[in-house]
Amino acid sequence: MKPLLKTALALIGGFLLIFILLHSTGLLTQEDIAQIVRDSQHWPKVWVALIIIALLTSDILIPVPGIVVVSLAGFLLGPIWGALCGSIGLTLAGVCGYVLCRIYGYRMLHRIYKDKEAIADMRETFHRHSIMVLLLSRAAPMIPETVSCLAGATHMPFLKYLITFATSCTLYSIIVAFAGSLSTSDDLTPAIIAYFCIMAILWTGWFILKKQMQSKS
Repeated sequence: MKPLLKTALALIGGFLLIFILLHSTGLLTQEDIAQIVRDSQHWPKVWVALIIIALLTSDILIPVPGIVVVSLAGFLLGPIWGALCGSIGLTLAGVCGYVLCRIYGYRMLHRIYKDKEAIADMRETFHRHSIMVLLLSRAAPMIPETVSCLAGATHMPFLKYLITFATSCTLYSIIVAFAGSLSTSDDLTPAIIAYFCIMAILWTGWFILKKQMQSKS
């Protein structure tokens, strides 16, 4: 198994383990998080915005249903402010993962992989496709955090990472928050349609990227 894939799977496994532990123990479920946002609708808008940003930022450590929270942000704050809060929160979550792995990840890779060529190969492979991988990272839960950690661990230039990842988060948040603003508690059709449209576009992008990577290899 290639080092990049092995490391990515290990990171996904770690995030999945946290999700299972929290969900199985009942300490914090995705329904709890959605309810926190719903209960805040009678609070001042600035507090609602801060709660949404804080919840999305914490996604680097706890499983937060990003599409649900951003949809509710659009419903409670409107499409513009909902998208802004969603973009900030999602981007900050990724940046936290990037910074942590930028500081500690490279040393951990050297402990895991004794072969320096394996690390160099992983870094070169990731950097070659990093922009497209970051742009398409919203295709599934835990992928954005995993990709951000890989970007930090392989020392991807921070400005390049930030611009690319923030663009992905912003585009995603605009669509989801707008759909959320059109939805109601009784009719979630716009949010559901937006979700499936986003997934279709992102997974089509992954399919094309995979084909390009296979043809080049």
